[in-house]
Order: sequence, then C-alpha cells, then structure tokens
Amino acid sequence: MMHKISILSLHLLLLLCFHPLTTTADGNFTTGIDTWCDQTPYPDPCNHYFRRHNGYRLPTHLSEFRAMLVEAAMDRAISAQDKLKMSGLNCTDCRKQAILTDCIDLYGDTVLQLNRTLQGLSPKAAGEPCTDVDAQTWLSTALTNTETCRRGSSDLNVSDFTTPIVSNTKISHLISNCLAVNGALLTTGNNDTTITDDPKVFPAWVSRKERRLLKFQSARTVPANVVVAKDGSGHVKTVQAAIELAGRRKVTSGLFVIYVKRGIYQENINVRLNNDNLMLVGDGMRYTIITGGRSVKEGYTTYSSATAGNLLILIVLVYS
Repeated sequence: MMHKISILSLHLLLLLCFHPLTTTADGNFTTGIDTWCDQTPYPDPCNHYFRRHNGYRLPTHLSEFRAMLVEAAMDRAISAQDKLKMSGLNCTDCRKQAILTDCIDLYGDTVLQLNRTLQGLSPKAAGEPCTDVDAQTWLSTALTNTETCRRGSSDLNVSDFTTPIVSNTKISHLISNCLAVNGALLTTGNNDTTITDDPKVFPAWVSRKERRLLKFQSARTVPANVVVAKDGSGHVKTVQAAIELAGRRKVTSGLFVIYVKRGIYQENINVRLNNDNLMLVGDGMRYTIITGGRSVKEGYTTYSSATAGNLLILIVLVYS
C-alpha cells in the first residue's frame, strides 16, 4: 500500500510540475479532470462524478484535488444513506431491517467523518485545522464503515438486498481515492502529532484535561460527571443509562467522564453520533467488566453484536 502511495505521489507531483492546469471552458475542464482522475486508484468513478456535476474548477494543487474528492465522496455517502432509508420504509423482513438499521447508522458516521475532514482541511476552518494524519484517520474510518455494512449484509445473507442499493454510488472507490491522494500529501508534508514538551509524549489530539485524567492513579479519585453502580450507590445502575444522560447535555465540546464501579455489566451499549467526548473509567480490567450476549446466530450483525456500539468513546480502565 505504501509503495502504491509513493508511486501516486510521484505521478501527481510530476503532473503539477509539467501540466499546470487551468480552464476557461467545459471542454478544457473535462480533459483536465481526466488527467487528475487518471492518477487515482479508481479513475472511472472520479471522472464520472465530476463530468456530471457542475460548479467545479480544475485544481491547481494536490490539496485542492483532495478537497474535491472528499466532497464528492460525501455527496455519494449522503445519497447512499437516503436510499437505505427509503428502502426501509416498507421492509418487514427482520434480517433486512437489522442490516438497514446498521448501514444507515454506518453511512451516517461516514458522512460525519467526511464532513469533519472537509471542514478540518479547509483554509477557513474554525478553530485548529486538522493535519494530514487526522484526515487519513477519519477517511479510513469512513471506508471501514462501508466495509462493515457490506460484511454485515454477508453475515445475515442479505447481500442481494443491500448491494444494489449502495453499489451505484461507488462510495468505497471514491473514499479510496481520497485516501490515496491524502497519502501522497502525507509523504511530503509535516505531520508531527506529538507534544514534545510533555514527559509522557501524548498525541496532540489529547487535550490537557484528558492528559491530567490519564495520570490519575485510582478511578475513585477521577472527577466523574456520572457514577454507575449495580448496587445503587451511584447515579445510575447501567452504563447505557449514563451514556443517555451524557447525550442530554447541551454542550458536547467538553469531556464527559463516566466512572463505572466494579461489577459485571451485561449490556450492549450504544453511543449516538452526536454524543461526543465521552470517557469511561473503571476499577480495572478484572473488576469492571462490560459484556454483551448478542451473536450473528441470533440475527444480529457483527457490528450490532459488539459490546460498544458507535466507536465514539474513549474507554480507560484505571486500577484502584
């Protein structure tokens, strides 16, 4: 994969040096965009999209082409999610309904990841802009979501139902193109994400508050917003109830800490897409245990049978 990215990087850099692209007519745009798209792993869906959507101008830099690709992928992801929602209106088959629920959720997160990438890479980004490494992580998540939807369909033997719904969008190929172009930029840019002035060398995306929390020696001393305890000594008795409480807060930019006291919690927790910045803290891997009982045999996909639903949560176990 890295070899392919290096070749792509070389091709695109040569393209920039010897083929400065500008356009004043639709014909020039078609010819020019073909030249750009032909450098990607999947040129056909790239060409197909930009030839049929007006309002674009030829990129003059690789970063501009990347933004165009991310925008195209996001548009196709929204279209796929809408088609999935429409297909579920009259669906009565339990297995088909189960995979539709998962795929709608997964494509919703794909749209979220692509949008945060597009916004973060914008020169006019609000707040601190993201790095190429951040973009690669979010784009990889978006691609993984589409693959998880596909595998879930296979788990429940309903691929013939979901595949036609999303195949025409070519979303996986479009996101793969985004990853390849962003990977080419990774090889030339400065993407150091570590904090050198911290003795623990935390990644840059770990805030100072989070770093302080990670340094606590005991879960009992962590300043938690909600305490979960099976015996009723906390605010709530289940982890899901605590997560639902977190979802009701008006501001989600700050970290919300949930302390889960020792015990075995038999539940499949789910975190909604807009319920961000959660941290679970337990009394240690031997004492705080969250386990679910769902399986593919019972009609659940691998995605929905996971103990934790949407992976928008940082789980930290601190020994007492």
